[in-house]
Amino acid sequence: MAVANKGTGWTVDVEEDVMVWEFLPGMKLSDFQEEAYPVYEDLLERHDFNGMVTVVLLEDPFTRDVFELWEQAALRADKAGIDRWAVVAEGIKSLSLRGKVDVGSLETLTTEDRMEAIQWAKEETDDEDRRSSLF
Repeated sequence: MAVANKGTGWTVDVEEDVMVWEFLPGMKLSDFQEEAYPVYEDLLERHDFNGMVTVVLLEDPFTRDVFELWEQAALRADKAGIDRWAVVAEGIKSLSLRGKVDVGSLETLTTEDRMEAIQWAKEETDDEDRRSSLF
């Protein structure tokens, strides 16, 4: 997996047709808005992705602003034609995302296992079976 880009508290790798984002401890919301999100938009414009994985290693609790940004990113991914979004997070982080983010027609998975998330995001989906099951 080659590093596509990195910034203050985040990295993004591209593995086949999947973007793998990692948000590191100490990352600030402004880092995402000013650095990571423009890279996200650029990657969506330049590539045809099937899936996306977000590895959340952040320690701070999610705020309303964070949930709004997650939703914006999910809806943008859906518009770009991404089928699947997996989030890797430990217990409470994973639970706090469920039901709080509109993901459009993205099929979603939350797990604590990075490899499971990547493998799942790479699988082909049947458009008739797309759902927003876990967010």
